[in-house]
Amino acid sequence: MKIESQPLRPGVVLVSLDGRLDISGAAQVEPQFKAACDAANVVLVDLSRTPFMASIGIRLLLTGAKGLRRKGGSLHLCACDPQVEKVLVATGVHQLVAIHATRDEALAAAGSSSGT
Repeated sequence: MKIESQPLRPGVVLVSLDGRLDISGAAQVEPQFKAACDAANVVLVDLSRTPFMASIGIRLLLTGAKGLRRKGGSLHLCACDPQVEKVLVATGVHQLVAIHATRDEALAAAGSSSGT
């Protein structure tokens, strides 16, 4: 599992995950993911290169979303692999974290939710 993060504008970070978000993958990216959530107000998570997500991966995303919400921020998922999106919907994650078809849609939603 690989993680890349890049600032898109002040307070907004794009995190791209590449690989299986299973127990091993989540352990590999957790420190960097947490750091990205701590440093930003809005985090966009690109899941286009994440073909599998286990419950530990869902936990990672929800923990990040909860931390962001506590400080008035938000987490947005985008460009999900179709199988991963099915898992997110089946588990109800989509009711807690916004899922967007593209990065551009997520960025537009992030701008309206952060007041920028």
